[in-house]
Amino acid sequence: MIDLIALIIGVSITGVVAYLLTGFLAPWLVSKGIYGVDIHKPDKPVRAEMGGVSVLIALSLGATIVFLLLDPLSTLFLAGLVTLILVGSVGILDDVVGLRQRYKPFMVAASSIPLAVALLSRSSIYFPLLGSVSFGILYPLLVVPLAITTSANFSNMLAGFNGLEAGNACIALGTLTLLAFYFGQFEGAALGLMLFVGYLGFLKFNWFPAKVFPGDTGTLLAGAGIAVIGLMSRLEFAAIVVSMPAAMDFTLKMFSKRPFAQRIEYGNSQVDSKGHLVPATYPALAHAFMRITPTTEKGLVKSLLSMELVYALLAAALTIIKL
Repeated sequence: MIDLIALIIGVSITGVVAYLLTGFLAPWLVSKGIYGVDIHKPDKPVRAEMGGVSVLIALSLGATIVFLLLDPLSTLFLAGLVTLILVGSVGILDDVVGLRQRYKPFMVAASSIPLAVALLSRSSIYFPLLGSVSFGILYPLLVVPLAITTSANFSNMLAGFNGLEAGNACIALGTLTLLAFYFGQFEGAALGLMLFVGYLGFLKFNWFPAKVFPGDTGTLLAGAGIAVIGLMSRLEFAAIVVSMPAAMDFTLKMFSKRPFAQRIEYGNSQVDSKGHLVPATYPALAHAFMRITPTTEKGLVKSLLSMELVYALLAAALTIIKL
């Protein structure tokens, strides 16, 4: 039962460290000038940025302990962990020095190399109705880096509202973790569970009204985590389905002028005198919800998380049924 004991220890450390460290970092980051303005509040309060570093540190500690206690040691588990740490480090660089948008996808893709090497023998993906589709050597060389880069970028763009990024991460990662356990994919399930509790601890401080924002460290790590757990656990299709709301948001934003700089070009959504959000003029999933009916920030986040939950349930159903 060493694996179960290792998992309990690792999960406990990850959750506790993420919660305590986020609480500590929230005021400390502001004091060091690492902060952003909560633009969806009438008084525009200043809040800590880069809070996702607490999840990254907690995951690194908890997962390292799990890895060291495993018997035998798991190369796949280590590869997934190292990939996530590297992606999180790209997020830290972006939060601290501000990387150019053109460089980030290549840096995230390079971060996927450890997992790609661990999956060199993997060649196929199962799709409902189609069955197993072989990609041959393109699976480790193309599918792995493309999946991690795309998912990280999706998560980085569907963001900007209290509790949205961490809430989406909890739903998507929780779903993939349960499916990994169900199909006996221990390495992916263990890493996914630690990521889940890490974001759950962070969410306490990120929920409305937020005391800390995840920054690119938190959003890139969450998106990459979805892809990594999906790839490790042979749940690629489920990872695609839980990412659909983010993919919709990405697609809508691609229709705008300067799709990676909409806020510079069009400005931000605003808050009216009644506390309702007024969307900016560029297309986005959140703006579509704002236009359907008047909504507050908290109401918008609940609607978007409900949408994510629907896709999570759909992913679970399609994966278990295996049409």
